[in-house]
Amino acid sequence: MTDLNLIDKFLLLALDDEKGSFNSGPFALTYGFAGAIFLELSLKECITIIDKKVVVNNFKRIDDTFLNKYLDILKNSNKERSLKYWIQKFGNKERDIKKKTLDKLIRKGVLAKREQKFLWVFNNDKFPTVNAKPENTLRKRLYEIVELHKKPILEELMLVSLINTCNMDRIVYGKERYKKSKKNIKAIISDAENNMLSTTIKEIHTQITAMIVVIMSASIAATAAAS
Repeated sequence: MTDLNLIDKFLLLALDDEKGSFNSGPFALTYGFAGAIFLELSLKECITIIDKKVVVNNFKRIDDTFLNKYLDILKNSNKERSLKYWIQKFGNKERDIKKKTLDKLIRKGVLAKREQKFLWVFNNDKFPTVNAKPENTLRKRLYEIVELHKKPILEELMLVSLINTCNMDRIVYGKERYKKSKKNIKAIISDAENNMLSTTIKEIHTQITAMIVVIMSASIAATAAAS
């Protein structure tokens, strides 16, 4: 699991293992992927957020081709822009993020691609699991954290928080497990933010998750108003 980043893990948890299709609520993947990219970049100390704007800390390339692509987008901007702007911009790249992450997991032998057509015209490809060990290990660890009060490391905290922010708790943990662990999940996020994170990481994490909530809520409301 050490070679899977937050984006990879978030996708695995959103994917139905047997059907090979995605389970998620409105805009959860769109802005969840964007949030995962920023959280991962913050873990690698590539970015910080100053006055609500994303600032690149250094211009060195990192050992992750996928993340470098999105880091380069930030580097090549002609001016510093707001976190809201970038989450929306990266959210618009959901299809590319999903494709690149799926391709990576297929190369690693975790997933397979099963090509299908809908109405014999539209692509409706499925991505069933062929090696369940990485995801099973991840889920086991998450269950230990939310049910058995195991202390999360920083990356695990960010994943638990991102899942909660994107309203994917029921999908990831199951309805009954989430019902029993709901208060604990909130406590984990709150306690860890207060006790584990450095001030800089805490501020970045809080701003990213809060902005995802704002953007998702506005997008859902706009969609409802238009229908």
